[in-house]
Order: sequence, then C-alpha cells, then structure tokens
Amino acid sequence: MPSIPNYPYSSVRTRCAACMHAARSLAQADVYTLDWNGRPAVLKDFSKRPWLVRVLWARPVAGREVRALRRLAGVRGVPQLFGTAGPEAFIMELMQADRLPKSDKTPPPAAYWADAKRLMNEMHARGVAHGDLRRKNIMINANGEAILIDFATAMSRRKGWAAPFYNFLYERCRRIDRITLARIKASYNPELLDADEQLILASQPWYLRAGRWMKKNIYRWRKPRTWRKRLK
Repeated sequence: MPSIPNYPYSSVRTRCAACMHAARSLAQADVYTLDWNGRPAVLKDFSKRPWLVRVLWARPVAGREVRALRRLAGVRGVPQLFGTAGPEAFIMELMQADRLPKSDKTPPPAAYWADAKRLMNEMHARGVAHGDLRRKNIMINANGEAILIDFATAMSRRKGWAAPFYNFLYERCRRIDRITLARIKASYNPELLDADEQLILASQPWYLRAGRWMKKNIYRWRKPRTWRKRLK
C-alpha cells in the first residue's frame, strides 16, 4: 500500500472552510471542506467527540476507512486519500457527484450500472468490501459514472494471526455488497438484471431480510437524535 503522510491536526484544521456535514450522533464525524494544494478536499474529523467515544469508536473507525482508501488508491470512482491528521481525522478528495434519485424518479442511465459493477469488482479485487452500499453512498457524477464514498464500515482482507476473523467478516461484507447493489439496481431497472444478479437476489441470507424488516417496521418511526441539544 502507498505511504500516507500524517499532518499536525492544528495545521490542517485551520485550513478548513465551512462545515459540510455536522455530526448527527456521537458516533459520526464532522466533515469540513478545504482546498488541498489546489484540489477540493474534505477533512473527516472525529476530534470533537467525547474522549471515550474517540478512543473506543472513532479511532478504529477512522483507521478502518484510511486502510480501505489506501488499498483503493488509483481506483476510478473512489476518493483519493491525501493524508491523516492524527488518529481521529484524515483528508481526502471531495468527489463531485449526486445522490441517486428516489426509485420513483428518472433512473440512472444503463451504463451507470455497468460502471457501478466495475467499481465494486475492482474494490473486491483489492481486498476491500464496503459493507454499507446504499443510494447516498454509491453516487453518480456528471458523466454518469459511479462514485463510491463513506468507507467507515469497510472490511479489508488481512494476513496474520487475526486473519481468519477479519477475512470471515470481509467475505460476509463482500456478499452484502453484491446483494445490495443488485437490490438498488432492481429498484430502478429490474429489466436490466443479469442472471447472476437475479440469482443473488433470490438467495438472500435471512439476516438481511430480517434487517430490512426491522428498518421498515421499527426504526423508521423513531425521531432523529437530538444529542447536541441535550449536551448544551
């Protein structure tokens, strides 16, 4: 994997402009825009979370995303990693793309699905599984190409004594990637599903079906978190 420079957090933070996305929960990062040597970039920053959250959650999550982006360096459609700013923040390319429209709107062009599958296959070939493919993460740019962001849940294939555990999770996430991409495609263009995608959708594991049922019937009634107001 390519080496990634580590910059002092304070020197990077002072270069930031607006907050592009404020954290909506204790587990999320604040995302700031900045100019990085003439290129649009973002700083994904967990440093404002409480100490215990940073140590037990934010640092492992940031490390996981940095590891995935390093492995995917040079893959078209994945943000380039510019560097880290300590263990709780990192700088990456700002990808100009839009979220996929709602399924009842005009679907993406047919070429988009071929490019999305190409991107997923290249990612898996590098030993990375995303684990959280959804409309807001697998986006579309002005040229109709697939853009994949947010690798906070990504699992990377590993070597060493812990490899069996991590590789087990990697294989599960890789299967989830394939199923989820096929499901998203089916919600727009079911007539474009190939035989492999149809088979994938016909043999979905029970835990994915259970998760979708819970999301539809339990989670959606909950109100958005207001943890920032409670902390004031």
